Amino acid sequence: MAIIYSYPIGTPSAADNLLGTQVDPITEENKTVQFGIGAVSTLITQGYLETTITLTQAQMLALHTAAGVVQLLPPPGLTNYYKILEASTAKIGAAFAGGAVILAQINNVTQFSLPTGTFTQAGTVVASMTVPFANGTIIGVNGALTTSLATAITAGVGSTYAIKIRYQILDASAF
Repeated sequence: MAIIYSYPIGTPSAADNLLGTQVDPITEENKTVQFGIGAVSTLITQGYLETTITLTQAQMLALHTAAGVVQLLPPPGLTNYYKILEASTAKIGAAFAGGAVILAQINNVTQFSLPTGTFTQAGTVVASMTVPFANGTIIGVNGALTTSLATAITAGVGSTYAIKIRYQILDASAF
């Protein structure tokens, strides 16, 4: 067998295979087998959910009002919590003006924020957010994830603002 660094570097696809070791459940011996990259990817992201919500210009202009609050995720269930893993945004079209940081909250507890730079720059802007957890505690049983904004956004004719959220639903009664 050649030295590993002598092999060429390739770009993997979901249809490719990896070599690995699998424990035989009967004999408890290690077997060298092939694993599909697609199957490994599915195993790694098992239990992760992802959704994209696209806010129109009208919704962005109304975000600072009580009537303009947008529900990003509905309540997950009586004993369930959202664990927000990642949030990304894409603003397409003209820049919005004004406004402040958009907060994504569950029961008035901020899960992540969307800085003004993600919607006030011209052209297409794609950004990734840091998702904070206060002391590692996930707050908000059965709470919807909603938006709030302190000051009005103006402008942004024909623009949209998409928010992609990756999350898990944790059931406190089934840990």
